[in-house]
Amino acid sequence: MKFCTVINCMDGRVQLPVITYLQKRFNAEYVDSITEPGPVRILADQQPQHLVESILIRLNISVDKHGSGQLAVVGHHGCAGNPVEKEIQVQQVKDSIRFLQRQFETLEIIGLWVNEHWQVEEL
Repeated sequence: MKFCTVINCMDGRVQLPVITYLQKRFNAEYVDSITEPGPVRILADQQPQHLVESILIRLNISVDKHGSGQLAVVGHHGCAGNPVEKEIQVQQVKDSIRFLQRQFETLEIIGLWVNEHWQVEEL
């Protein structure tokens, strides 16, 4: 039984494409999902602190209890929780990855973008 983890928007349109992509990308049977509206903004800004802490607690559970060794951080087109241009979200994904890599040095972390056709692009 192999797990990977995703930090993704709560938007239902991005869930299945991302899960399917990650199962193939990481050869994982299960994908632990940590969702928030606009999580890349939260992690890039590291604010509000209570949401950052909540995300980190849930990520710890996935890593410690499920043995997840891979993580994806996702931004997407049409995000209601983070309504900014793609370029800004892509930078937020990269900033989020840098922040999370400092917290979880052994995790393989990738960034994803879900475009306007609900297709997953690896950054």
